[in-house]
Amino acid sequence: MRHLPNVISGFRVVLIPVFIFFMVSGEKMAAAIILAVSGLSDMADGFLARKFGWTSQTGKLLDPLADKLTQVSVCVVLMVYDLPPGFRPFFAFLLIKDVLMLVLGGYLFKKQVSLEGSKWFGKLTTVLFYFTTTLIVLVPGLRFEVVLAMLTLVVLSALIAGVKYAPIFLKYIAQRKTLND
Repeated sequence: MRHLPNVISGFRVVLIPVFIFFMVSGEKMAAAIILAVSGLSDMADGFLARKFGWTSQTGKLLDPLADKLTQVSVCVVLMVYDLPPGFRPFFAFLLIKDVLMLVLGGYLFKKQVSLEGSKWFGKLTTVLFYFTTTLIVLVPGLRFEVVLAMLTLVVLSALIAGVKYAPIFLKYIAQRKTLND
């Protein structure tokens, strides 16, 4: 049971091509369900890991990796297949942010930096992302103003999280340099 959160994170990675398939096939209800399941399973794996102390370095790597891979995939698919051009800059920003986080996370992993878990502001951004994108896929006729407001909230949350994560990343770099000296 201790590895259940990691299995759930792995399951989220497996859901990515399924989501892409349904979106490309025009099966938006199925795609929205897959996206919602991915978001709910993200909450479940984190809850189980914290509640029962089933955290691990593997989980601290796999969970955010599954998040970022999912978010990158959703952004690309929505930008290519399903968004009016006016919303593409929002998803382009989120895409760049997630790719940057993947690169920085890979750098820390390569440097064998021991990671803490995610913070509440990162979790909030992830929840807002899943909620907003699931709603956009599920209800394609949402009013422009509603989508604009939701995407603005996601981007603002991502910006705030980025500002709050920056000193943590710098602390990791300093920690690694101290260990190497």
